[in-house]
Amino acid sequence: MKKLLSLAAAVIALSLVYSAPAQAAVLLKFAGQYALQHPSTILMQELADSVKERTNGEVDIRVFPANQLGDYTQVYEEVRRGTIEMALISIPGQFDYRLEAAVMPYIATDYEEAKRVYARGSTMFKIMDESHTTLGVKFLGFNVEGFGGLGGIKLPENLDQPEAKRNFILRIPPMATWQIVGEDHGFQTVTIPFAELYTSLQTGVAEGWYGGPPNDNWYGFRDVIKVFVVCNNFFANTGYIMHQATFDKLSPEHQKVISEEAIRIGEKSFGIAQEEEEGYLKKMEEYGIQVVRFTPEQLKAWADYTRKVSWPKMEDRLTKPVIDAMLSEYK
Repeated sequence: MKKLLSLAAAVIALSLVYSAPAQAAVLLKFAGQYALQHPSTILMQELADSVKERTNGEVDIRVFPANQLGDYTQVYEEVRRGTIEMALISIPGQFDYRLEAAVMPYIATDYEEAKRVYARGSTMFKIMDESHTTLGVKFLGFNVEGFGGLGGIKLPENLDQPEAKRNFILRIPPMATWQIVGEDHGFQTVTIPFAELYTSLQTGVAEGWYGGPPNDNWYGFRDVIKVFVVCNNFFANTGYIMHQATFDKLSPEHQKVISEEAIRIGEKSFGIAQEEEEGYLKKMEEYGIQVVRFTPEQLKAWADYTRKVSWPKMEDRLTKPVIDAMLSEYK
């Protein structure tokens, strides 16, 4: 009888083990802003797949591209609240102006310098990490979109002199930092909504615009611009972010995997962006748009001038510690 009871107990125990439900995976919503076939969306999916594989399915990241969960300002607020756990988005500055430091004009002049400026452990990375943390957001790393330039209906004069006055009406984004830089570069500046930029270039209300990388100029303005100046005045980037409390609840092993994959994918984006950039410059040239490339000497002159003259004027918005920290990177 005792043997029968022992056998029955063993059978029950085994049945409990094999019928016990598997531990549920951690599900994370991952919001993006670009179209399904955009390189950044493809990288988002690669990150999600890699994390799932490395955690044996214990962390399941679901990608929602193309602003499916809202535009970048809405998504950032939802990440702060934790209703969206992760995102790869342009980082809005309205919650903390220091976050605009990541897109300061002439933060870098070429890809090698950009890799150093945006690397994990760099001054810029620390500024972003600290600023996001105060908002309840975990900063995981940068994703690269490429260098911006100047698309115009004519070629500005005096490109050898960053401080020269130019008879050229330049459209700038509605940001104080860009107004400062545009005027310091000798342009007559005008703030025009992006949706009205094409018509403004058509009618001559604006003769060019600052900031757009080659792909933006190709897709949005190739029928109206006549010239594109590769002056690398802006480094377009987005950020991998996560709700801090959600990140903190993960096991140390899962935190490590997500952090490592965000950095790995972010580093991979540099090569993709550089290749894409050259491809679109070639398309513009073949289409008949004049592509003017700054020489290394011109790039250095414009960057040095911007950092020396324009950056200190941004202290009220970005704070003096941030400007001083960034300036120290180039000494």
